Amino acid sequence: MSDTDSPIVRNLAIAEALRGIQQAQDEAYARAVAEGRQPAPVEIFIEEAHEFLSKERIAHMPTLFAQVSRIARRGRKRWLGLVFVTQLPQHLPDEVLGLLNNWVLHKITDTNVVAQLRKQVGGIDASLWQRLPALAPGQAIVSFGSMARPLLVAVDPAPCRLRMVD
Repeated sequence: MSDTDSPIVRNLAIAEALRGIQQAQDEAYARAVAEGRQPAPVEIFIEEAHEFLSKERIAHMPTLFAQVSRIARRGRKRWLGLVFVTQLPQHLPDEVLGLLNNWVLHKITDTNVVAQLRKQVGGIDASLWQRLPALAPGQAIVSFGSMARPLLVAVDPAPCRLRMVD
């Protein structure tokens, strides 16, 4: 969709694709329940979320935001999850941040961004917030609804090499 010059067309197409994914997962969930088996979970990753869910853009693209909100609110019951990936969380509006219940926070040095996130992400100890600006590569503070408390974690890089790269 990056080649589309019209943000309106791009966002309507993305909203329609998300609606189709949600509808397919609703049907797959109903079949799994009817067959007495666990449904297959589906995750939708929205990379560079600030590009189309920014404060300015959701005011102009209510259809896309409505679809994202619908999936975030009702999708969990149907094993459909959303993952927002952004390097600029300060550009996401409170309406989007309020939909989130799991967080992976990597190094953030901007004190204003940290202050905004502290308002949205509950349960993280002050000492962890103080460590956030100095995290090393691979370190993150994770806060999941299923965890008793947020943790500082280290993720080891995969032992692989990129091949066939220009």
